[in-house]
Amino acid sequence: MLGDGGSQKEVLRPDFNRSIMIDFRGAKISSDTGFLLLRETDERFDIIGPMSDCLEDRRSPVHTRHSLVQVIRQRVYQIGAGYEDCNDADYLRIDPALRLALGKGHKMGASQSMLSRLGNEVLGGETGLKALDAALRRSTDALLKKKDRRRLIIDVDSTEDPAHGSQERVAYNGHFGLSCFHPLFAFTSEGACLGAKLRPGNVHSADGTLPFIHPIVERYRPWFGLLWLRGDAAFASPDIYEYCEGKRVTYFIRLRANAKLYEEVSLHMARPVGRPPRSGRQVKVVDFHYQAKSWTRPRRVVCKMEWGPNQLIPDMNFILTNSRLPWAKVIKVYNGRGDARNRIKEGKNTLRWDKTSCHRFGANQARLKMGALAYNLLHMLRRFYVKGEGVRRSIEWLIKRLIKIGARVSYHAKKWHIHVASAFPLAHYYRAVFGYG
Repeated sequence: MLGDGGSQKEVLRPDFNRSIMIDFRGAKISSDTGFLLLRETDERFDIIGPMSDCLEDRRSPVHTRHSLVQVIRQRVYQIGAGYEDCNDADYLRIDPALRLALGKGHKMGASQSMLSRLGNEVLGGETGLKALDAALRRSTDALLKKKDRRRLIIDVDSTEDPAHGSQERVAYNGHFGLSCFHPLFAFTSEGACLGAKLRPGNVHSADGTLPFIHPIVERYRPWFGLLWLRGDAAFASPDIYEYCEGKRVTYFIRLRANAKLYEEVSLHMARPVGRPPRSGRQVKVVDFHYQAKSWTRPRRVVCKMEWGPNQLIPDMNFILTNSRLPWAKVIKVYNGRGDARNRIKEGKNTLRWDKTSCHRFGANQARLKMGALAYNLLHMLRRFYVKGEGVRRSIEWLIKRLIKIGARVSYHAKKWHIHVASAFPLAHYYRAVFGYG
């Protein structure tokens, strides 16, 4: 790690070729020009800026070098560029592209200690978490304003967040077999993150689902003609069914198999007569009504039975729904739910949503929400600007190919100049973001 000091005078000579000399006395260089893409997207859709109206800055103005919004932007942008730790701020604060993205120009960004205090003292409280939720809503609003208004599909899912310390509300979860947090997420079918909530490790997957999805349903009910909710068997709860039925939300939720369900389809479990198709898979669907003991009334269930080669007992999936769609459509709609799991993997593997290593639960909650906000900023780039070529780019691709781009930065005639390589093959995406594409 290099600062601005004397270490920059050092000259390195590789052993394989002593005629090569490496020094750190060049012009201002940034390895992450894409910080400017994140700021442009953030500014265009007014995502983080309004947080200043929600947060009270109790610091002394005399000793304040960075506004709260600047510090929040730095933390979110660092996560969006793949820098998961607050510690990264100590060398990123001198990066010229980051400084320009924060509006700092010649001045350094915030230090690691300031970013840590941000999570613990400002954003980890009730007011800070509400401000982050509002920023996340603004990002999803921007994404959904350009969406077809006929239908919104909401996918709910949870995941394990392993813990390795004594953080508040860490607990052992028998389902995952480890000590962890148990966060809850909601996504659109296009991949936008509608909400993220950190929960103690020992709660059931469906715990707190209704207060989590209710604001989403209320906010977007006037926007869309239809609201659809999808979830796996962990969300098979009568409270959720009844809530959806009362709010005119169509649900597609998998049921865990039980003896009563097997009894309902027992007459259809014989393998179809005849030669199996070339694919080796044979499928039969049973559409019926079923009432569990805890339910107030019968509900529609679609059962898909599938036989593989040499398989006598079929694999079965039971899908509970209040939809009137044909069974083939019901199965197709539910099968799309798996994309939410891919989005969670993307967030955990690329943006380290599971980097919740603070002691205080509120600070870890804030870290998760800032990760979701960084994800949505990148998703905006993906949805609005990175088009063509028939490929849906991953978040990892965006970071590696658009964010982590080297450039020389110079200051001349009171203007900043960012010099990217003339051979940069993805310059057209930059032109699209900055309005020249």
